[in-house]
Amino acid sequence: MKIASSSEMSLIELLHELGITAEAVLVSIDGKLIPETATIHEGQEVEIIYYKHVPPLSSPQEPRGHWKRAEYSSTCANCQSAPVIYLAYANQHLCPKHFKELFEKRVKRSIREYNMLTKGDRVGVALSGGKDSYALLHALSAVKESLPFEMVALTVDEGIPGYRDKAIQNAKKRCKELEIQQHVYTFREEHGKTIAEIAKEGKENLCSYCGVLRRKILNSKARELGMDKVAIGHNLDDVAQTAMLNLIRNEPLRFARFNEPLIENEKLIPRIRPLRDIREKEVAAYAFLHGHEYDSGCCCPHATSALRWSVRHELNSLEDQYPGTKSKIASSFNTLQAIVKDSVKDKKLKLKECSECGEPSSDEVCMGCKMLSDL
Repeated sequence: MKIASSSEMSLIELLHELGITAEAVLVSIDGKLIPETATIHEGQEVEIIYYKHVPPLSSPQEPRGHWKRAEYSSTCANCQSAPVIYLAYANQHLCPKHFKELFEKRVKRSIREYNMLTKGDRVGVALSGGKDSYALLHALSAVKESLPFEMVALTVDEGIPGYRDKAIQNAKKRCKELEIQQHVYTFREEHGKTIAEIAKEGKENLCSYCGVLRRKILNSKARELGMDKVAIGHNLDDVAQTAMLNLIRNEPLRFARFNEPLIENEKLIPRIRPLRDIREKEVAAYAFLHGHEYDSGCCCPHATSALRWSVRHELNSLEDQYPGTKSKIASSFNTLQAIVKDSVKDKKLKLKECSECGEPSSDEVCMGCKMLSDL
């Protein structure tokens, strides 16, 4: 989406005039990222290259709080290069080099803090071709330089015309460039139906169908390939959104098993989230700086019908007004997780095997098989 400014103003003023939170977008001029603190001139055209936003219910407002006081810096906080991103919560402008270094440092810290990887692990990277998995692939490639482990890409094609097609092609191209082996699986081959076909049947909770059936494929295929871990591209926004959703839906046990399963099972491959401490916008910027191409919208056509989409918008608005909100929510999530996990440690929790497919399940029939039988 391209926009021309009607007068000289800061980019953040233009975004607020449009009712768009800075947290929801990346903006470029002539193909280069620019911080929201930058000034744009009358008639100058800017392009929103990454966009995840729901128009607010209220009227557009002037920048408030931090953004009203934020000032542009023509140089990076660590060198004299031009900045491409502004980290509001740190009041810091960074150039591509130092932003990438910070990003990868945080990934390494998360891996170490949550004990995600050990030397020699075989890791299946869930590579959809979207910005999160694209950034994850590059970040883990950087981590491999200091912590050797084996990495393969696992790609699932849900069958969403016009959305997943190009992403998968980009994923294949990137795997070839990075010399990473890739395995591609489809909903059609594994489940007999694509998400597009499920949508035609009038199912309203398509995100639930997509998530459950995709995880089912990733777990079973990772096990068949002998993977020790499955790395997924969940970022800080996903963690904060999940915390809020668990509260809204009153699902306390989901707090306890977010980092690791409550019950060990040889058929359940552990999932790791190396991007969990990094904001979605920063993940989007890191992916862009590594050559990721964004299409208009950047979102699944079915995503806006999910409750998570509304929660995403509210959190972006809060982060825009109070930088650091998402990190605080994620920190609270970790605290609650420890409390809930401690409360169930003496209970006898059992994980069964699905009578239909043999995958791990808390019930006689797993959710994936229940969903498929309902089609």
